[in-house]
Amino acid sequence: MQKLNSSKYVRRGKCIRCGSCCRNILLYIEDEAIRTINQFEKVKEWDKHFTNFYVSGKNETGALLFTCKEIDKNNRCKVYFFRGVGCRMYPRVNSKFLINGGKPLDTCGYYFEIDKKFRTYLNKF
Repeated sequence: MQKLNSSKYVRRGKCIRCGSCCRNILLYIEDEAIRTINQFEKVKEWDKHFTNFYVSGKNETGALLFTCKEIDKNNRCKVYFFRGVGCRMYPRVNSKFLINGGKPLDTCGYYFEIDKKFRTYLNKF
């Protein structure tokens, strides 16, 4: 018996070098946004790539916002070939994030689409 799977999302578009993804970033510990300096200090001990960020504010929910230290005034990454996995994968396709209404920043050249329409899966039967 075949199993019906949900639609998959794909990333489309391209980087337009706006720099938005390097500024006002939410960083997470597991599934929770970092909310305190203490949490940020602890996560920097676990993963050295977090030392590339500094606190640049808070969002409306109280989560800390971060900016990357390696972005220059022309929105270019100064360590592009040595950037971390999170940067390399941005924006990452994450079904849970998308189902809950998440999307890339408005200024971003990337967007997400459903890879296959539900009808495509039905046509297999």
